[in-house]
Amino acid sequence: MSSFTIQEQFDNYLDILNKIHVIDHDIDASINEVEINDLANRRTALKNRLHHVTKSLVNSLNEMGKKYPVQNNLANQTTYIYTEGGKLMFEYH
Repeated sequence: MSSFTIQEQFDNYLDILNKIHVIDHDIDASINEVEINDLANRRTALKNRLHHVTKSLVNSLNEMGKKYPVQNNLANQTTYIYTEGGKLMFEYH
């Protein structure tokens, strides 16, 4: 189990998703191939990090065995996260 709380893990998950989203926009706006390749490499590294954060979050939630409420700062509401079939699931309230 992670040494971070589920809320901290979820915040990290959202932060990485946001960074990937920003890089995608930067790639779309770029015309320089070297810059595009650099951004694509950064996006790949972030996606790998996101995979590890998601796996840790899923493992933590599996140990709890129930839906867990987190504050979703992107949606500005409480979101319940849980696992189903080894995948991270979201339920908005």
